[in-house]
Amino acid sequence: MEYQELGKTGLYVSRLCFGALTVGPLQRGLSEEEGGAIIRRALELGVNFIDTAELYGTYGHIRAAVQGLELEKPLVVATKSYAYTREGMHQSLERAQRELGMDVIPIFMLHEQESKHTLRGHWPALEVLWEAKAAGVVQAVGISTHHVAGVQAAAQIPEIDIISPLINVTGIGIQGGNREEMLEAIEEAANNGKGIYAMKPLGGGHLLSSWSHALNFLLGNEYIHSIAVGMKSISEVEHNVAFFNGEQNIPEPNGATRRLHIDDWCLGCGACVRACPNKALEIVNGKASVVHRERCVYCGYCGASCPEFAIKVI
Repeated sequence: MEYQELGKTGLYVSRLCFGALTVGPLQRGLSEEEGGAIIRRALELGVNFIDTAELYGTYGHIRAAVQGLELEKPLVVATKSYAYTREGMHQSLERAQRELGMDVIPIFMLHEQESKHTLRGHWPALEVLWEAKAAGVVQAVGISTHHVAGVQAAAQIPEIDIISPLINVTGIGIQGGNREEMLEAIEEAANNGKGIYAMKPLGGGHLLSSWSHALNFLLGNEYIHSIAVGMKSISEVEHNVAFFNGEQNIPEPNGATRRLHIDDWCLGCGACVRACPNKALEIVNGKASVVHRERCVYCGYCGASCPEFAIKVI
């Protein structure tokens, strides 16, 4: 497994990052033991980087994975929070420490930032993270974003260490610009010393039919230090690790099996429409509907927002 430094953080991470969203309640809903076993296999094979978030509900899965495991490389966990107040971010930070069983969180980020305006609105929460970094409780501070403007804004803030942008070979899911504009923003951010790790390299599953091409597209980009790939089984872990270790002549994985399911009891409240970062959902005849299926990257954020638990990725 190849490792690279994330920007100027001093954190060295595997090129393959385990995307923990897939094993949690927003998608496969695996138990902590089941999901932990999948993550553990990735760690045994040299992956030392895990991407999660407070929203994903996978802290327990990660804690189960590392229980009693000795790693050759220091474990790097990146988590994210939507908190925008000081109090809210303090609560998010304390929850991550408690549920992960980690006194020091390697990377803590603002979740799903859009532009300089949303960063300004979250400034009190950022200040808490910077104070935590100064106190040695957090090692690096960053943001995740689907938006070109989010990358551009974070690139200009010296205190932001890490950016996790949505980027893939077709540009599916990118907001406020196209693939080339996102790549230009990523290059600028990397040149400003930011650590970059890509999300949605397979477009939430849409690009599984061109899996090797999609991953090679990002692996060939010198400004991307790691790539977060969601994995839901040990066989997927072993498949991806082999590819990242240089084995190019291996079979393509099976096609996408995920879909967004909306139950009959949907009330049409619109919470999922507002939560969808890619504007894939609309209210039709009083119910939520996936009107723009080609935009959906199966992130599960819609399901997390539903007060009736009527929408999920399956």
